[in-house]
Amino acid sequence: MAPEPRSVPETFAFACGDCGHSWEATFQVMFFTDPLDASGLTTQEYVDEAGRAIRSPLADAVCSECGGRRVNVLEAGHAEHTRHAEPEPRTRHKHRLHLPHRSPERSD
Repeated sequence: MAPEPRSVPETFAFACGDCGHSWEATFQVMFFTDPLDASGLTTQEYVDEAGRAIRSPLADAVCSECGGRRVNVLEAGHAEHTRHAEPEPRTRHKHRLHLPHRSPERSD
């Protein structure tokens, strides 16, 4: 019979680089050691707040507000600081072609 995996709670702060939304989430990090593996290597798995096994939130975070994948992972407690430091959400703007001004004296 395999021993019960060890688990450690970890909280991360996330900030979306697309819309500016920030949040925190706590995960259980489960550590497994294969008793048949002589090397004693340990693997880990993340479990979200709903109890689902997920890929590492550090590599696969998605913004719940805009679905963006430009998510920065921060230390716990930094999400609120990011929210106050982040400017208003970026809006898409129209790009315009900027040409040099012509002088009435020049006849190019």
